[in-house]
Amino acid sequence: MFEFWDWVGGRYSYDSAIGLSLMIAIGPDNFRAMLDGFHLIDEHFRTAPPEANAPLLLGLLGVWYGAFFDAQSHAVLPYSHYLSKFTAYLQQLDMESNGKYVDRQGQPVQWQTGPVVWGTPGTNGQHAYYQLLHQGTKMIPADLLGFVRPVAELGPELSAQHDLLMANLFAQGQALAFGKTADEVRAEGVPAEQVPHRTFPGNHPTTTILAAELSPSVLGQLVALYEHKVFVQGAIWDIDSFDQWGVELGKVLAKRVEPALTEGADVPGLDASTAALVATYRSLRGR
Repeated sequence: MFEFWDWVGGRYSYDSAIGLSLMIAIGPDNFRAMLDGFHLIDEHFRTAPPEANAPLLLGLLGVWYGAFFDAQSHAVLPYSHYLSKFTAYLQQLDMESNGKYVDRQGQPVQWQTGPVVWGTPGTNGQHAYYQLLHQGTKMIPADLLGFVRPVAELGPELSAQHDLLMANLFAQGQALAFGKTADEVRAEGVPAEQVPHRTFPGNHPTTTILAAELSPSVLGQLVALYEHKVFVQGAIWDIDSFDQWGVELGKVLAKRVEPALTEGADVPGLDASTAALVATYRSLRGR
């Protein structure tokens, strides 16, 4: 039996005994290196001055974008397929922690709290939603995550591809920040009617996080960085980042609805819309 404290939520637990299966998969040395990465950022957050404290600065930037620029979402865009599920993890970490509308005293907050967190590996996104980031009407801050060296198993023959990947990361950060003016477009001989369509306003905020390589230690550092960022924002907003009653409500209601689906039971308090959906479901299942 492996125990851990009852105050450790699932989204904060994989570096605890819950991570046993991960340790078995990657080996104790790699798991220990990941824990060392966590500890490194823990100590950085505890000791670094405010002007050089990475989690504090990330948290303050998020509050700034939301409160003063009405940013409703935040994109996390890793330029590494090995982190293809990293943003999905951050969705739970951030939105389950700070998706709250009352403060610690139970009073409605008077400001915007946690954003919608989303994203995929950067090169996939470039051919999908980056269009909206560049020329859309919404303010969407983005984190660009990249690594100087490719992971060792890729081999030296893929070095050029990695250089191209990182060139895309740096270029996207520049393009989002500075855009392309109408004068620059005209100077290329673009027809006048197309100039507005090829102009990029820029001034879209990004934070680039660049590490030497993706290693177990760096992965631990990244997770801890975002954990402390979430904590900073929860403290500023005076909300409890460590409960998730919205999740619990869904579980309770699911247990009530299930007998209606399986047995046709009459569920007290079922609203008309849900009752109609249940009836349709049972009909299509032949019940």
